[in-house]
Formats: sequence, C-alpha cells, structure tokens
Amino acid sequence: MKNFFKKMLLIFIALLSFNCGSDDSTEPEPEPNPDTNPNPNKITTYNADVKTIMDAQCVRCHTDPPVEGAPFPLRTYAETIIGVNRDLVLRMTSTSINNVMPPSGRLPQETIDIILDWEADGFLEQ
Repeated sequence: MKNFFKKMLLIFIALLSFNCGSDDSTEPEPEPNPDTNPNPNKITTYNADVKTIMDAQCVRCHTDPPVEGAPFPLRTYAETIIGVNRDLVLRMTSTSINNVMPPSGRLPQETIDIILDWEADGFLEQ
C-alpha cells in the first residue's frame, strides 16, 4: 500500500510539473531600450556597417598575426564578435590615455554607437 501511494505521489508531481510551464509566445516583443541600443530604429549588421570601421580603424594592428601589442585579430566577422565580447567596446569607450583604442585616439561616439548598436541588434552578419 505504501508503494502505491509513493507511485501516485510521483505521478502527481510529474503531472504538476508538466502543467506549470508557460508559453512565452503570447508575450509581446520588448520595446528597444535606447539605453542599450543607441539606434533602435536601425538594424546594424557587420557587412553593412561594422566591417568598414574595423578595416579603417582596427585591422592595422589587429591583423593575423596581431602587431603593436594587439591581443587578437579583428579581420573577420567571427574575430570581431570575439573582440567585442572580450573588451573591445570597453577599450574603445575608455577615457584613459593608456587604455584607449585605437591608440591614435578615441573614436567618435557616433562610430562607437554603430558597434554598440550592432551588439544590441544581435551581432547580425548580413
């Protein structure tokens, strides 16, 4: 008899667990947050927006192999995502003279915002 109640309790808990799930598809899409997405009205992609910045400002040092003390290359889409996830944006937004990227001086905020927007949009390639 004890075994029967244990089995029934386990079945009850299992059924309860399966019925407590929620369906996220009924929730509306969140509105873009202007604090984390500098340009919520534009979809920024690597090929259309970011690659030009990397080629003009970063690849001189962030090549393969990296030169001038650069810790990683930024030549491709995949390498750029790795760089952004490491500390690229932190270094680009730094106000420290010893920590800023590129070494020639901080990029304009509009340029940094393109990269931040690309990150907020989900690192789209195309």
